Amino acid sequence: MLSPSAIEDEQGLAVLALRTPTLPPATATNTSFVGRRDVWVVDPATPFDAPRDQLLSAVRALPATGRRAVGIVLTHHHGDHMGAAAWLREAAGLPVYAHPRTAELLGSMLRVDETLEEGAELRGSEADDDRWAVLHTPGHASGHIVLWEAERRRMIAGDMVAGIGTILVEAPDGHMATYIAQLERLADLGPERLVPAHGPVLADGQAKLRETAAHRLMREQRVVEALEEGPGDLVQLTARSYPELARPMLPLAARSCLAHLQKLCEEGRARLSGEVYEPS
Repeated sequence: MLSPSAIEDEQGLAVLALRTPTLPPATATNTSFVGRRDVWVVDPATPFDAPRDQLLSAVRALPATGRRAVGIVLTHHHGDHMGAAAWLREAAGLPVYAHPRTAELLGSMLRVDETLEEGAELRGSEADDDRWAVLHTPGHASGHIVLWEAERRRMIAGDMVAGIGTILVEAPDGHMATYIAQLERLADLGPERLVPAHGPVLADGQAKLRETAAHRLMREQRVVEALEEGPGDLVQLTARSYPELARPMLPLAARSCLAHLQKLCEEGRARLSGEVYEPS
């Protein structure tokens, strides 16, 4: 048992939600413990002392249950996913694993000890349902990875979906068309239990992935309709596309609106002249 607040799975998956400075309404990032015997600690992110103590206590308690931590895995490079990685490596003597692109983006902020590419496999034991495939899923972040356990259809999804709030896709590293394509790819795998980076563990991962893709396409249609009202710059089009938002929230929405506008331009459905977008 990790702690009273941990979400446990007796078949080699535990999730510990620890406070992080992430985008509201989320207030925490899920750190997953993957593996029945050899345990991979995914996205240790908290920069705060008390939850770090909780995390380290959970790692140090593993040998008493016949398990051992063998490495730290980062789904991507954003601060609310790797804020405790260097600290935990030092405290527990664990190597850090990530996609090569994540290692590149982190640069001198954090040394990645081993890289994980599409097709790599992390094993928690010899059991068939304790083999976690690495899937490279760019879009939210160019080095983003997901862990997929096919026997019991479990997925560590990182920031591909959110159990609370929404996922921001922001240029230049984020790419909306790629993100939507990866959501559809993951949904086609038919995941059941899905661990998002933020919010509760989800019982129907496939439905959540399809719902997220549909939401993004709905937002895209709002941007298309805003363009049909007439040309406008990013500020104007964001206000038209997100009429339900209070003004203080519009700068955040603009980051997502820009990603949709770039997708429309790539597809020849819009064009940019100076700072003004107009339909093609």
